[in-house]
Amino acid sequence: MLIGDLAKLTGLSKDGLRHYEAMGLIHSRQVRAGTRHYCHYDETTLERLELIALGKRLHFSLREIAELLNRLMRDQITREERSAIMLHKVGQIDQRIADLMAARQELIDLAGAPDKGMVDQRLKQLGLALK
Repeated sequence: MLIGDLAKLTGLSKDGLRHYEAMGLIHSRQVRAGTRHYCHYDETTLERLELIALGKRLHFSLREIAELLNRLMRDQITREERSAIMLHKVGQIDQRIADLMAARQELIDLAGAPDKGMVDQRLKQLGLALK
């Protein structure tokens, strides 16, 4: 299928699909029609795009997805490796949650006493005081 068809089918933009291809996440073959060349995507592209979407929903970066996608498509990742990858991502998400909770509490504390002196004191404690 052509990139326009793929974009309509998936809801992704043509630019987004081109970006995925530039990253090696999806692949096309060049088809010549007269003086023009078109990118043709096969059926496996849809499966790859579904795995990319799943990876993004699970907060994997595109770089992380790119590293795993070909192995996943070829079923070259063991169950133990998949489990370890998922548990590592859980740890990263847990850390992000902890960081966000700390930032939330900091905002609550600052909202309770939003005067300039309080903010300046907190910035100084964080080593971010303005000179």
